[in-house]
This record gives sequence, C-alpha cells and structure tokens, in this order.
Amino acid sequence: MIYLQYKKITNLLHLPDQGNLRLNMQQREQLRNYRDTQLQEQCCQPLIITKNEFDKPISPQIAFNHSHSQQYYALAYSHDVKQLGVDIEDFSRNVRMQALAEHYFHAEEIETWQALNEDRTFWFKVWTIKEAVLKAHSLGIRLDLRTLNTQAHPTQMYGTVTHPKLGQFFYQNITLAHSMLTVAAEQKIAVSWA
Repeated sequence: MIYLQYKKITNLLHLPDQGNLRLNMQQREQLRNYRDTQLQEQCCQPLIITKNEFDKPISPQIAFNHSHSQQYYALAYSHDVKQLGVDIEDFSRNVRMQALAEHYFHAEEIETWQALNEDRTFWFKVWTIKEAVLKAHSLGIRLDLRTLNTQAHPTQMYGTVTHPKLGQFFYQNITLAHSMLTVAAEQKIAVSWA
C-alpha cells in the first residue's frame, strides 16, 4: 500500500494564499522538514535518511518521495514498496506544451495528444508519468525522455511503463480539481489517502 498526502503549499507553510508560488530555499527546507516529520510518525525508530548514487533521498525504514507544484505538495510513502515516485503539476501552469512535447514525448504520445486536440489534461498525465517513473527508479532526467513511452491512455488512470534502462514500473494517475498527480512504483500499486 502506498499512502499519499496532498496539501496546499500555502497551508503547509502558513503563507497568504496568493496563487502560484516560487519557493525560496528556506521554504523548500520547510517542505523537507514537513516530509521528515510525517515520515518519522510512520516509523517505530528514529528516521534515517541518506542519499543513493543518484542523489535521491532514501531511507532503509520507509520508501518515500515528494513533489510540489506552484500551489500543491504531495508526499507518497510505503512500508511495502521499495521504489516509488510521485509528481504533481498544476493545470494552471504556464508551459510551452508543443515545444516540450516535441523535445520530451515519445512519437506515440505526441500522436495521441494531437488526436485529442492537444488536451492539457492528457499532456499533464504524460508529463507526470514520466517524472514519477524516473523518480521511482532514481535515474532522474538522465535519459532521453523520447525513448520512454508511457503508453498513457486518455481515459484510463493506471498503466505500465517498460524501458530497457529502467525496467518495468506501474503508475496511477489521480486527476484532482487543480492538478494532475501521478504515483509510480516497481510493483502494482494501491494508493490510499493518508
């Protein structure tokens, strides 16, 4: 089971609600402290966090990953799953979709997106799947993303990604009112709100 927290950043950081935020270093540190406090509550012993060879924070006690957009924060954690990743993007984010799709999307993803009249929700679905899978694996953006075909479906909210350098990962998309959130893991997943 993967547990998921989703919160508005302004509530977590006790800031006035002013729309899209650009977090400074101190605010990013506050989010890491929040993450660590939440994870410590799930562990029976003092939490140990180190970094792996790809500089990803890891713990021998609990698998976790967190992400933030300009408005929301997501934390995923599990005692059962070893590798997991999460990504969240706001639908209101101003992004050059065509240029990024051409540079980072697999040809089949571009074809599907264009067949859907360049639907923003589908674009964010593909983007967050890629990010969540790369974060779950720990590789990060050290891979030509055009070679990573998410095989995202316009209406299905789950699927499998397979890549020779990454192996196989399962994902689940969650379409929220203002954001697309995707959780990915090395094994089939069930997501529960914490």
